[in-house]
Amino acid sequence: MRNDISIVIVNYNVRHFLQQTLESVERAKADLKVETWVVDNNSVDDSVAMVKELFPKVQLIENKDNPGFSIANNQAISKSNAKYILLLNPDTVLQEDTLKVCFSFMESNAGCGAVGAKMIDGSGNFLPESKRGFPTPWVSFCKATGLSKLFPKSSRFNQYHLGFLDENKTHEIDVLCGAFMFMRSEVLDEVGLLDETFFMYGEDIDLSYRIKKANHKIYYLPDTQLIHFKGESTKKTSVNYVRVFYQAMIIFVKKHYSGKGAGLLLILLNVAIVGRATISVVKRFFQRFVAQVIDLILLYGGLVVIKELWERLYFENAQYFAYSVYLYLGIVSIVYVLGMYVAGVYRSYYKVGQLVRSIFTSLLVLLAVYALLPLEIRFSRALIIFSGFWAVFIMVLIRLIRSYVRNKDFRIGKEKLKRIFIFGSKPEIKRVEEVLKSTLMEYEIVGRISSEETYETGFYDGGFSKALQLATLEKANEFVFCMKDLEWKRVMKLMKEATKEIEFKMVGDEHLSILGSKSKNTSGELYSVDFVYNLNKAPERIKKRVLDVALSLIGFLVSPLLVLLLLVKGKRVSNFFNQLWQVLIGRKTLVSYKYPDEEVDELPRLKSGIIELGPSNITGQSLIHRANVIYAKEYTIWRDIELIFTKAIT
Repeated sequence: MRNDISIVIVNYNVRHFLQQTLESVERAKADLKVETWVVDNNSVDDSVAMVKELFPKVQLIENKDNPGFSIANNQAISKSNAKYILLLNPDTVLQEDTLKVCFSFMESNAGCGAVGAKMIDGSGNFLPESKRGFPTPWVSFCKATGLSKLFPKSSRFNQYHLGFLDENKTHEIDVLCGAFMFMRSEVLDEVGLLDETFFMYGEDIDLSYRIKKANHKIYYLPDTQLIHFKGESTKKTSVNYVRVFYQAMIIFVKKHYSGKGAGLLLILLNVAIVGRATISVVKRFFQRFVAQVIDLILLYGGLVVIKELWERLYFENAQYFAYSVYLYLGIVSIVYVLGMYVAGVYRSYYKVGQLVRSIFTSLLVLLAVYALLPLEIRFSRALIIFSGFWAVFIMVLIRLIRSYVRNKDFRIGKEKLKRIFIFGSKPEIKRVEEVLKSTLMEYEIVGRISSEETYETGFYDGGFSKALQLATLEKANEFVFCMKDLEWKRVMKLMKEATKEIEFKMVGDEHLSILGSKSKNTSGELYSVDFVYNLNKAPERIKKRVLDVALSLIGFLVSPLLVLLLLVKGKRVSNFFNQLWQVLIGRKTLVSYKYPDEEVDELPRLKSGIIELGPSNITGQSLIHRANVIYAKEYTIWRDIELIFTKAIT
C-alpha cells in the first residue's frame, strides 16, 4: 500500500538534533501514512546507533563514506513509496500540524508541484530563505555585492529572498529551501531527482528550477512553521562554505543560463568566491584573536608610557633608553599574550587565578632570558618587573569592564550566569534539573512553569500566559522547554514573542541533552551528560604530551638531586627511573584520573599516571568521579603543573 508521505533526512554528525527532529516527525504524523528514511553519511557520533535503538521503524541507510547531500537524498527517494516526498534537514523541528497543512494544501491545489513552510531559527527569528527567487545575473549581482541586505524590502534589489513579499501570507515563489522541500512524487518522476553534480548547496535551486520549468507551481506556506537551527552540519562562516556555495552557483549558471549574461555572471561569481573567502578569513581571524590583539595593544601602550615616566623620573628627563627599547617592549608584550594563550586564559576569559599565574610564569621567563642576554643588549630589569605589575593590572581591569558591559556586574571570576526558566510537567522539570547538574556549568533556576494546573511550592502555574511577565520579573535569560509535555506550536509562538535577551533550549523524551541555537549563523549549544571535554581537544592533548616529555627529560637531567631526595624520603630509586622512562616513551602520563572510578570509561582516555589528581582524602564513587569529570572538562596543562609541584613539595 502506498504511503501518503515519505520523509527523507540526510544526517552527518548531528545526533542530538537528529533525535529531536525524528521526535517532532512522530508527533506531526497525525492520521497520515508516513514513512521516514534516515540516510547517514558516515557519521562518527553514534547517530546510527541512536536511530536503531530509539526509532526502530525508521528506514535507515548507512553510507560508508560521505557521498554528498544530493546522492544521499536520491538513495532514499528511489526506494520510497509515497504520494509526496519531504526532504528534511536533521537540525529542524516540525510543528504538530506541519505535515497535515502541507498535505491538505497539495491535495487542494492540483497545479502545485511543491511547497515550503515558514522557517524560524533557534531564537524565533524568521529565516528569509523560506522564500527565494532564482539567481539570475541581476539577482546574483545584488546578493554578491550586498545590495539585497542594504534594501531588504526592495522588489528590485532583494529578489533573492523575495523580501518584498509578506512573510505572513501565502505566495507563489521560485525556490524551495533544501531544509524543507515538500514535493509530489509524480513531479519528481517527471523532472528527475536531485542533480548529483551538486555535492552540497545549489541542488535545491536546481530542482526548483526544473519543477517551475515543467509548469508546476511552488508555494510558500506561512500557515505552519518549523525551527531550522542551522549551522549544525556546516560552518557557514568558513572559507570552505564560501567555496562550495559559489561553485554550486557556477554549476547552476552553466547548466541553465547561456549568452553574454551568463558569462558576466560566471566572472562575477568567481570574483565573489575570492572576495567572500578573503572577508571570511579576515572575519574568522578577527573573531578568534580580537581579545589577544586588544590585550597586546593595551600591554604595549602601557609599557611605552611606563618607559617614558621611568625615564623622566629616574633619569631626570634624560633619554636613557635607545630606540630599540620599543622593539623589546613589543617582544615583552607578545610574551605575555603568548603565555596567556598557552595557559588557556582566552578559553576561560574570566578566571583571574589562571590569568595571574600565566603572567607570573611569563615574568619569570622574561627575567631568566634577560639574565642570559649579553650586557650590550640588555635594556632594563626594572621595566621588565614593572611590566608584570602592569600586565596584571590592565588584564584584570579590562575583564572587569567587559564583565560589567556584558553582565552588569563585576563577577570577573565567572562567565555570565544563566538564569533559567524551565517549562514542563513536574517529573520532566526535575529530570532536566538533574541533566543541568551533570554539566557542572554555572546557572541558577529562577522559575519553573508547570504544564499542570495544580499549584505546588517552587512552581508557577498558569501555563504560558504569564511566562514572559514572570521571566522579566525574575530576570531570566534562558528558557528550557520539556517537549514531552508541550506542543511545538505553543513553544514557537512564545519564542517569537520573547525578547532578544532570552535564549531557548529544548529537551525531548528521555533525552540526556538540552539543546538549541542562538541564531542561524551559530552552531548549536548543547548541555549534556556527554558534554565536550577540554581533554578531548587535540591542542590540549598535544600540550599534555609535550609536558610529559619535557618534565621526564628534565627529571633525567637533574636525577642526582632527585635521587638524593628520594633516598631521604625512603622511596625506591629504581621505580622512579622506570616511571620516568614509561612517561617518556608514552606508556604512562604524569597526571591521570583518580581511581577507583567505575565510570571512568565514559571520560576521555588517559594512560595510567604517576600522580593521581585530587587530594588523597577524596573517597566515595560520586566524589571521585566528579573530580575526574571536572579534570577532563576544564583541563589545562597548568592543572598538571600545579598537581606535580604540589606532589613534589609534599
